[in-house]
Amino acid sequence: MAKNQTPMALLCGYLGAGKTTLLNKVLTNQKGYKVAVIVNDIGEVNVDAKLIADGAKITDTSSIVPLTNGCICCTLKTQLAQNIENLIKTGKYDYIMIEASGVCEPMPIAQELETIKNGKLDNVVGVVDAKRLVDEFAGGDKLLGDKDEEDIESLLVQQIEFCSTLIINKKDLVTDEQMNKVRAVIRAVHPGVKIIETSHGDVPVEDILATGSFDFDTVYASAGWCQKLEEAGDDDDDDDDHDHDEHGHDDHDHDEHDHEGHGHHHHHEHKHDGDSGGDEDEYGISTFVYYRRTPFERQLLDSFASKWPANIIRCKGLMWFADEPEMAWVFETSGRQIQAGYSGQWIAACPPAEQKQILAANPQIQAEWDPKVGDRMIKLCIIGQNLDKAAISAELDKCLAK
Repeated sequence: MAKNQTPMALLCGYLGAGKTTLLNKVLTNQKGYKVAVIVNDIGEVNVDAKLIADGAKITDTSSIVPLTNGCICCTLKTQLAQNIENLIKTGKYDYIMIEASGVCEPMPIAQELETIKNGKLDNVVGVVDAKRLVDEFAGGDKLLGDKDEEDIESLLVQQIEFCSTLIINKKDLVTDEQMNKVRAVIRAVHPGVKIIETSHGDVPVEDILATGSFDFDTVYASAGWCQKLEEAGDDDDDDDDHDHDEHGHDDHDHDEHDHEGHGHHHHHEHKHDGDSGGDEDEYGISTFVYYRRTPFERQLLDSFASKWPANIIRCKGLMWFADEPEMAWVFETSGRQIQAGYSGQWIAACPPAEQKQILAANPQIQAEWDPKVGDRMIKLCIIGQNLDKAAISAELDKCLAK
């Protein structure tokens, strides 16, 4: 890390997960670090700022910058960056921690933090409440009943999926068997993430500060759905993954994964027509890849989405519609939230001269080229509990164009 770059840690987690408690623990045992804190609350009064000041016994509250009445993953992103720039310019702090509101998704905040030239995002820390995961997470003991909170599952998925360190807090409130189930869910959603299990936010400072553990593309690619799509492509003898970067991907609603400046694009690996086998453990958490070379009928897929299986924790991948064959779409679900948006243009829809040039430069694409549909495909990674792979595939097959 360059000497003129101040390291930053982003702290995310749903309401009540224990972020503020964890932050106070860090601030009362900084081990020589001079830490500035930015706290975000969606209300007009930033309660967390006072809790942090009181809990950490901070008398000089100039090191705590509250951002209120907005969310730093959307309306307050610019203000967040400006406040961090101002803190760095003072030269008083050698580390900055950002506590996001409980309703923030970490990815768009990380994108904004990566634009700060004299700062370096060092760690994205997700905090989850083990008891809440057991009680409310898809695949737990019960599903959400409060209609006003129908997207909590979606937030939990986003907060688990995009972090370099994951704190499972309040482990004292669940049984060993329940904790095993929580681990199984997390392993499926974010394989390989560094997990720290604790009660009351007791985490060593060295696991939070100056870890050097965050890399945007690495964290993004470590998500369970992303790994399974890559593995499905690796089932072929040829290395046949490719992207559609040349065709100007458009951002779409709530899909920040194609972030500017990081060169990350959707990789589309071809495989034989069918479904890849999934991994399953004793808790019934499994994954499989649904793969077809036939487009969806838009209305049929929309109808099935209205009765989407509740035990699917996460689904993401590429698809295309029969009435718009030139465009690739990203289909994405997390919890009860279902969305789709443009990813870009298929190579098969490009002008012949451009298509020929791309294929000549990428023989692996040419080798997997379908004579009828080119590089068009449906490829969805599905993660859930007690999944009936055959039944889900059959329902999706009913949505295909005839």
